[in-house]
Amino acid sequence: MRTLWDLLLFLVTLTLAILGPLEIVYRIKGPIFVFYSGVFLTAIFLIDMFLSFRTAYYDRGELIEDLAQIRRHYLRRWFVIDFISLFPFDLISGPIVVNVAGKTIDIAPILRLVRLVRLLHLRELVNRWRHADFLNPSMMRLGILVLWMLMMAHWAACGWIVLGNIKPEYNAAENYLRAFYWVITTFATIGYGDITPLNIPQIAYTVVIEIIGVGMFGYMIGNIASLLANLDIARSKYQEKINRLNLYLEYRDIPIALRQKLRHYYRYMWESRRGYDENLILKDLPSALQKELAMHIHAEVIEKVPIFKGASDAFIKEIVMKLSPAMFTPGDYIFREGEVGHNMYFISRGSVEILSEKSNQVYATIGEGGYFGEIALLMAQPRNASVRAVEYCDLYTLDKNSFQVVLSEFPQFAQQVKKMARERMHHEPKKSAQRGRRGR
Repeated sequence: MRTLWDLLLFLVTLTLAILGPLEIVYRIKGPIFVFYSGVFLTAIFLIDMFLSFRTAYYDRGELIEDLAQIRRHYLRRWFVIDFISLFPFDLISGPIVVNVAGKTIDIAPILRLVRLVRLLHLRELVNRWRHADFLNPSMMRLGILVLWMLMMAHWAACGWIVLGNIKPEYNAAENYLRAFYWVITTFATIGYGDITPLNIPQIAYTVVIEIIGVGMFGYMIGNIASLLANLDIARSKYQEKINRLNLYLEYRDIPIALRQKLRHYYRYMWESRRGYDENLILKDLPSALQKELAMHIHAEVIEKVPIFKGASDAFIKEIVMKLSPAMFTPGDYIFREGEVGHNMYFISRGSVEILSEKSNQVYATIGEGGYFGEIALLMAQPRNASVRAVEYCDLYTLDKNSFQVVLSEFPQFAQQVKKMARERMHHEPKKSAQRGRRGR
């Protein structure tokens, strides 16, 4: 709900930034303008001030919901600006003359622009939206940058009209378009010369606009280039990795078949994981968030494993923290018959086949949600079958030492697992494999 209100405030403030200067240039005083500025804007800003006294805020990552603290925070930061923006100075029709150093100055135009202080809120709104899931931060930053450029061009065009560089034969819209065109060509340092300053104030104004334009043009080009390059950081890093790989393969004169296999591997890593390493991401998080994220990632796999059924949430949380991702390409042997096993494997994606290399007989094929190699977690003994990846496989491995550490902290569950392992040891490997449940 707050997001929708912020969007309304953004649109209202943007409209004020557009209409405010136009009101000074063309002296808009119709009934629609009076209602919009005198009633609508005042009501919106008053409601926002009321809500701001009751809206929680974050302080160093902590959500502050205490009303007394919220009031103090708002009074220190935004109250004065919001209070000033309540007054509809833009409805002032006549001049307001003050005497300064013996000279009379009409301050009415300045007062009419006072409400533009509300634009200071835009930065806070943009920063709040940057954390929203529905917006790409880079795209949003690019959009705001373009918006500010167009807004400054609009204000500069209104200033050019105030200085009198207009054509009597054109109407208001045509003169504004010509002024906006002049500003854009000046900002972009193009300067065709078809519209030129005619007097000293216009020359001075042109110099100022040119100085602003040079800085803005360089700033815009640099930021747009950076933003476009970072619209998809993951893809940029992936492409950089592929380029380095190609150079290395060329340098080492790797055979074509192996080159293709390596490239297919990286392509699969990009398509399945966008090139991210789960372990690196988890290591950057505090312990509590690591467990929460790991539970979300691995919960579906863990729930399908019979030996974990009935285990407590505390046990499952410890188990998921010990899992490590592993990836195998088609035809890779995950382990071979006769090897001493120290890991158990859970299949997240893909399928494997359990086979005997001696007889070349396939006992079973295990797909997503399956597991194999569980006996190796409890007793070191040679594998009685080989396991080979049928396709690209995303697996999670659990090594014996990590599993033993967890079992030592949960002795009741340890007894249950050992009992199940002894019962499985009485079955023939082939029979167990044919049930699609394990390859020891």
